[in-house]
Formats: sequence, structure tokens, C-alpha cells
Amino acid sequence: MLNFSPEEANPILTQIPIIDFLLLLLLNLGIGAIGFFPSFLVTGLNISSFGIALGTVLSLSGEIFGAIAGFYLYRFGFKKMDPGWLKHRFWTRIQKSSSSQVFWTVILLRLIPFVPSGLVTAGASLTPISAPLFMAASTIGKIPAVFIEVAIMYGVIHTIPVRYQYSLAALTLVVLLLIWNKNRRKVQM
Repeated sequence: MLNFSPEEANPILTQIPIIDFLLLLLLNLGIGAIGFFPSFLVTGLNISSFGIALGTVLSLSGEIFGAIAGFYLYRFGFKKMDPGWLKHRFWTRIQKSSSSQVFWTVILLRLIPFVPSGLVTAGASLTPISAPLFMAASTIGKIPAVFIEVAIMYGVIHTIPVRYQYSLAALTLVVLLLIWNKNRRKVQM
């Protein structure tokens, strides 16, 4: 009779810090749901923390399941908002799109790696597309986009010194905060 300890039975699980993995998974899901924070920064963190294979799984999970959660959140949120802005020509055209048109548009927009995911998700949530159809289109489009993003970030991680990576990440966050603050002030005026 062979006796294995839990570590010997599944060596992969013992090598992964479970808490770190779960926290990064939650971060990926949150960023995927909101969709306006650049996910490439988290993809880099995923790869540097867990390697290319598990980092890719984290990024894919966050992008796919986060987009689905975001779809429901946007649909719920738009129902609670003043519908006046939905009367704009752009939004009325989106609302009149068929589910088939939205399906193919979501796939096309998801294939482009750096298109803001939140914009695609928010736009789709205003259309008659069903959640399962959105999930399928989003997943089909996200898989190649995430692989491209992973390849780019893997190259960045292995060619650019870490201090420059942190500086680039910090600069990106500062620019995003400045843009957000500027837009927020415009709305308040």
C-alpha cells in the first residue's frame, strides 16, 4: 500500500500560495467587472506572481467572469438611472440592434486587446442580447485578446527592469486618476 502525504499527492497545490491566488483572482474579477481599469497591469502582476500558465488562467478568469458580472451590474444600474441620456441618437441605435448584431460586435471589440472592456460590456448591457449569448461572445473574443496581452506583458516583464515597470504602472495610475478627476469636475460644473 502506498501512502502519500497531501503535498506528494498534489504538488502543484502546495506550491501555490492559495491566499495570494484567491486575492489576485478577486482583483481580476473586480477589474473585469468594472472594465475601465487597464487589465494589462494586473496581467503583469499575475504572470510575475504565478508564472505564465497560472497567470494566464488568472487573467482569463478575471476577464471572462468579470465581464459577465459587469454585464449584470450594468444592466441593473442602467435600470436605476434617469433614462434621459438613453434618448441620445447613439444609445437609441445601440438599443435597436439585434442580438445577432450585438453578438458579432462584442466578439469583434473583444478581439482588440486594449479596447476598454467596460465600454463594450456597458454598451452590450443596453441591448436586447441575453446574458448567455453575451457570455459566449465575450469569451470567444477575450481568449485571443488575453493571450496577446499575456505575450506582451511576458515580454515586458522579462526585458524591462522591475523599477521601470513599477514606474510605468505608477505613471499609468496617476494619469488615469487625473483623467477621472478632470471628468468628474466637468460633470459637477
